[in-house]
Amino acid sequence: MGKTMKPETMTKNDSIFSIDPSGGPSGGALCQQLAQSILDDYTGRLIAMAETSRQGLSTDDIRNLLGQYKAQSLLADQAPFKTHFQRCVNRREQEVFDPNRRAPFKRAITMRFFDLFPPEGALVENGPYISRRVLPGLFLAFEKMVGSDPFAVGHTACMAVMEFSKTPEGIVIWEDLYAHRAALDAVDALLMRLVQHFDNPMKRIMWMLNIINNDLADPLDFDFEGSANREWRLDERGLVNILRHLFRHLRHRLADEEQAQALIQNYGLQATRQLAALIKVLDRAEV
Repeated sequence: MGKTMKPETMTKNDSIFSIDPSGGPSGGALCQQLAQSILDDYTGRLIAMAETSRQGLSTDDIRNLLGQYKAQSLLADQAPFKTHFQRCVNRREQEVFDPNRRAPFKRAITMRFFDLFPPEGALVENGPYISRRVLPGLFLAFEKMVGSDPFAVGHTACMAVMEFSKTPEGIVIWEDLYAHRAALDAVDALLMRLVQHFDNPMKRIMWMLNIINNDLADPLDFDFEGSANREWRLDERGLVNILRHLFRHLRHRLADEEQAQALIQNYGLQATRQLAALIKVLDRAEV
């Protein structure tokens, strides 16, 4: 199987409003700085508006400015404040929950299909999203196929990355883990072990569906997802979409000649051909 790579130096992305989301301030401090940035920005616009107004500002002028500011600067999908607020929330969640989270490899796997999970309240029956309730059963199905050893290897690799990328305060920056070459290779190695079990893809998918739906997480664990959470079950369409997302990174590697040769070198020609066959089936699946 593929070699486990040593952690390498990461390049931090430039932050918004000169606040570094990957190190330094705590989640509470980041949120406080964000609030101060919003207040300063809004006050600056209000002062500029007052200075250029010949008739002075009315209460309606101030209300209209506030409404426009909320819609354009705070709530718009591409608004930098909204983006930074999510980073504050993520940091705070890390601080609260990280001590109890000991499965970084499973988190790295989950990030491959994270965009299939619903935003708060968005899960509906027969909708485009899947519930987070799939996770226990999905990992159980994987382990039944490949055994526990690949998970142990992946866990070791991701723990090494975590230790390497912690902030001076000991906080894990999950985005660094997900993007790290060693973690990416560990997930790819597991997936390459899985492909040999998909010689009959649709039969395997039905087998997985049975295991996953028999081991769904407690709906109360994710009751924020939406009204369909309690009665939700994974269907064939949902599982095909999970698999499409899981193998998306390997799909891109196959499309690159140099990367495809690396896959053959690391995992063998037969496994690489099985990967290509599985991706073709998933692409053509009418779900």
